[in-house]
Amino acid sequence: MYRFFTVVLFLSICFLGFKARGQQATENKAGSGNPLLPGYFADPTIRKFGDTYYIYATTDGNGGGHGPSQVWASKDFLNWRMQDMNWPGTRYYWAPDVINADDGKYYMYYCQPVEIYGASSTSPVGPWAPLLPDGKAIIPNYFIPGVITLDGQTFKDDDGKIYMFWGTWGIYPDHGCGVGLLNADMRSFAKTAKIPNIVAKEFFEAPFMFKRKGIYYLTYSSGACENETYRVQYATSKTGPMGPFVFGKNNPVLATNADGSVHGPGHQSVVQVGNDYYMVYHRHNNPHSNGGYHRQVCADKLVFDGDGNIEKMVPTHSGVGLLGKNTITSPNLAYQKAVTASSSYSNNYLPAFAVDDNNGTLWKPADNSTKPAQLIIDLGKQQPVKQILTSFEYATWYYQYYIEASADGKSWTMFADRRLNHRHGSPMVDNGNSNARFIRLTISDTEYPGLYKALWNIKVYGREVIKSDTALYANGNKQKNKDANAMDSAGIKNSIAKDPKMPLIDIDAASLPLKASVIACTNNGSCGGVFKTDGKPPVVDIVAGKKAFVFNGTQSLQSSAGVPVSLWGNNSYTVDFWAYCKVLKDENPLISWTDGDGDHTGATFGYGDNKAYGAAQHFGVSDFPYAATPGPEKWHHIVITFDGSFEKVFVDGLLNNQENKMLFLKPTGKFVIGAKMDSSAYFSGALSALKVYDYPVADAAIAKTAALNVPADVAIYLDAAKLNYGPVQLWPNDGDTGGGFAAKAGVPPMVKDVDDKIAVAFSGGQQLQFNKAAAGVLGNTMAYSIAYSIYNSSPQQDNALNGWFTNTAKNDKLLSAKMWHYVVKCFDGKLLKHYVDGYCIATTPVAKAESIAEFLSIGNLNKDKTDAQVAISSLVLYRHSLSPPEIEELTGDWKKNRHPLLAIRPSFKISPHAITPGIVQMEAATAPEIKTSLQYNFIEKDGKAKPSGWANSPVYTAYGLGPNQQYHYLVKVKDDFGNVSSVSAAFLANTSTRNFLTRTDNFTNPRNFITQGTSGTLWQGLMGLSAEAQSKIKVDSGSLLLQSKGTNWDGNKPYGPFLYQQVQGDFVVEVEVIDLSGLQQKKVTGNNDIGIMVRKKPFTDTVVTDEQLIQNSIFPAWNCGNLFTNFKNGQRMQVNTQAGWNYDRFLQIQKAGELFYIRKSKDGISWTDMPNSPVTRPDLKSAQLQVGLYQSSYGPQQSYARFAGYKLYILK
Repeated sequence: MYRFFTVVLFLSICFLGFKARGQQATENKAGSGNPLLPGYFADPTIRKFGDTYYIYATTDGNGGGHGPSQVWASKDFLNWRMQDMNWPGTRYYWAPDVINADDGKYYMYYCQPVEIYGASSTSPVGPWAPLLPDGKAIIPNYFIPGVITLDGQTFKDDDGKIYMFWGTWGIYPDHGCGVGLLNADMRSFAKTAKIPNIVAKEFFEAPFMFKRKGIYYLTYSSGACENETYRVQYATSKTGPMGPFVFGKNNPVLATNADGSVHGPGHQSVVQVGNDYYMVYHRHNNPHSNGGYHRQVCADKLVFDGDGNIEKMVPTHSGVGLLGKNTITSPNLAYQKAVTASSSYSNNYLPAFAVDDNNGTLWKPADNSTKPAQLIIDLGKQQPVKQILTSFEYATWYYQYYIEASADGKSWTMFADRRLNHRHGSPMVDNGNSNARFIRLTISDTEYPGLYKALWNIKVYGREVIKSDTALYANGNKQKNKDANAMDSAGIKNSIAKDPKMPLIDIDAASLPLKASVIACTNNGSCGGVFKTDGKPPVVDIVAGKKAFVFNGTQSLQSSAGVPVSLWGNNSYTVDFWAYCKVLKDENPLISWTDGDGDHTGATFGYGDNKAYGAAQHFGVSDFPYAATPGPEKWHHIVITFDGSFEKVFVDGLLNNQENKMLFLKPTGKFVIGAKMDSSAYFSGALSALKVYDYPVADAAIAKTAALNVPADVAIYLDAAKLNYGPVQLWPNDGDTGGGFAAKAGVPPMVKDVDDKIAVAFSGGQQLQFNKAAAGVLGNTMAYSIAYSIYNSSPQQDNALNGWFTNTAKNDKLLSAKMWHYVVKCFDGKLLKHYVDGYCIATTPVAKAESIAEFLSIGNLNKDKTDAQVAISSLVLYRHSLSPPEIEELTGDWKKNRHPLLAIRPSFKISPHAITPGIVQMEAATAPEIKTSLQYNFIEKDGKAKPSGWANSPVYTAYGLGPNQQYHYLVKVKDDFGNVSSVSAAFLANTSTRNFLTRTDNFTNPRNFITQGTSGTLWQGLMGLSAEAQSKIKVDSGSLLLQSKGTNWDGNKPYGPFLYQQVQGDFVVEVEVIDLSGLQQKKVTGNNDIGIMVRKKPFTDTVVTDEQLIQNSIFPAWNCGNLFTNFKNGQRMQVNTQAGWNYDRFLQIQKAGELFYIRKSKDGISWTDMPNSPVTRPDLKSAQLQVGLYQSSYGPQQSYARFAGYKLYILK
């Protein structure tokens, strides 16, 4: 499916490079004080209550700030410890802040997308009680006009009054930062105001205020939080917290440093310690992870000049050090000691980083497999060991591990056994009593599937330095165990193969008979089971020389086996397939094992041209495209691997693209081949083989496999069922030699029905000659075989092949007349054997040099018999000599698949009928008794319109017809084997304009609809007239102008302009979009969305879920192009063409009962359906609908559209 996001907070996510830096880089220096915290935390608020510092921060590194709620505490600003909090338990936990009020309570505020929530407690760490019941936000979005709600931060002035500042995406015109004076209830405001972005220049988000020497400093972040542009700026006021403000000097005061080791610093807060001020902020981890989701908390000192201006900061890796009495005075016995490990991922993650007291360096083992990871520290001498503190990579997921001690490195005793641990925390505190030189840490498992068994630091002490307080942490949610139990109950088990390198999924078309309908296919991988068809089955056919499963864009196979645990979460995988596509599609899914669409949770892999997710669809920034999409009409070996850190795609053995990422895959109970799990998109093309592994196949092994380059067995493959009726100028060869058989001089042969089978029929002397040299067909092989299906109108010798064998190979026996035969000729290098219908009728010695001539042709070689007819329906040239069992199998399959297609004459389910004076639509009756896939050919009997050609859909729409004409349509049906039905009876379709109520508007009469209304026009209503929208709905210059700002059609108000008619019954509406904002410059102006809308008037204008509508629009932003929106019961489902400014400007919606067809066109004559069209909407079938033209800006930027040529056809 094509996706389009309007959530304002996550637009324009871009790739962050994985920066490889040597261990001598300054950020890797042992003992560095930045980052402050071990782990991924962002948006920090620093507070000091009493003698304790607290850091409240977004829990990062989990795919989008998904919690849990936690706080870090320290009395010295150096040694920090995490503690869980009881609130909130929501999906998002962003930018928390806590303030102490004069009532003795503490108040906590945090964000979800565009909303701020509050709670209170008698302690800085909770337990918290919400300020409002039923999960209500205290600040909804746009609580202050021009301020998008997010990042609420409080400030207490010297008089005890408490203010809150908030805002995000303040860069829009007329936007900025919100500020409010809180009432004593701490949930409402005495007054509010907007600090405009013309003062707080480039304000994006994260406002935080502090006061120094009578000056109020409003700090904030600018730029994009996911990349290097993120930075800190400030404005000042000498009047008060609500301004007026002056943009500060030396901006930005904090930004990415020269070498990029401090990358994207921002979302700051400030704490005063004595007369000094320290800024606490987040920056991206080193090396930088993709998407900006792995941020770390740092601190540096602020410096002011004599006038109170903040001087430019030089961000450090050393940090600020102690800001209180050191709470740990004993030495860390492991600091910079010799250390060895079971493995390490790269030089960016060395074992030495585990003992360097640097929260920015990480030891990470070589892989994220289930095998244990181990670290051994040599303390240098035998000495007492009483306590060990371990900071694992993720503080809010538990790790299972054990620690051993040894005096000699040979004999080990248990120091701490956490192999059954279900508690997270940081640091993890383990007490013991050993006298040891060596410490061995073994990490056996992780809470979240696929996590690396990695850690920031392990510290060893000769005495207990901190209290072991398990009450700080909740017992782990055991989600992994819950998932495992759920999977067991659903029959989903973790596969354990005899060979650990065995694939989980292994299917190969080579093992199946040619032309087999794949109703069920055995999985030869360790998951076992079978793949069964969901509806009509794909067929096994030869495509460009390879035997393959051919999917027509409507078929899929579903596994009987479930998805093992080893493919959940961040676990590694390899998807390895051979695929062929005749035409590239934007989205072309080959295999999927997840449903839903949460960021980083999907696993759909394919061969598509989409620039965001052509290769893999994970949703969000983790989507993975091909750097260069493999070209069409060629077989490609495609391998996609993920090792828990990097996803790579290889095409034909060469690395095509790679990205660093973390995934959170949420599988469903099955694998689906040929479609997405939700059936919103299907694969069109051929799949020769597919394997799925639960480990990353090595790069070298992929290259080696591609280098084998085993030639295909099928050199020539001809199938008349793939041709359209009529003269044959070229019969394409689907064998791997390519080319085709071209008509020789004279009248070409014809594709026609011959005895209920589609065939190429040759009359006297007609021939097709191979347009490539015969010498290249066989290569180096000495043996080959030809199998073909032939029909003769009269008894004659089997001499339809010329040049394939010398005269010595000919047979003077006659083929029976007026019936189909299956002929096989095999040459093993010495003998030529001739089979007819499975019987060997001749064996002839043939020298290899005489076996094949310079040129190959097929046809009727009896030039003198002009009335004689030879027909060939298929021909295959194999590069080996078929064995008798193979011939028996091929002949048996041919006989089984040779049968009359339909017992009765085909007919129409919906007779041909005009839906406009230029369009006729019809639907053939299907044959549910036939289990194979069928194709349909719709033909105008009198030749007044082009035939449809063979198509998979039984529905056909004929475009470009003339008004007031009579067309007679008939239909015929064929199956995958070329068996064809008789023709149906012809049905009349009349395109008389008298059959329609036609309403058109060429917009030639100037009118301002806002001031003049719709009276006296064909229009019956208009919307989007709110003052803040600044809408324009008027006709001038021969077109209709719709214009607005800050408007929506996603259920939020204010609505954009909508000019409509009231319509009941079936109709077709179409329009041309002749201009829109940014078109001339090809430059996006906001989120301008314009087009046709069909809307059911809601029962109330206040409930979002009552909005029921369909839109066919143009939306150039985010490269969408043409956009189809299906809005039903609060769910807004959208697909687009990824065409950007290359959109089709003509738009059309057709209603046919409960079906709605959404179409686009370049010329207004020939139309193509949008993806996911048609859509079924029973709720709109009988309703009176508002049908018309709309525009919305989805943001504060003013935008417009101009329409021409509006037409509405209502069937009388």
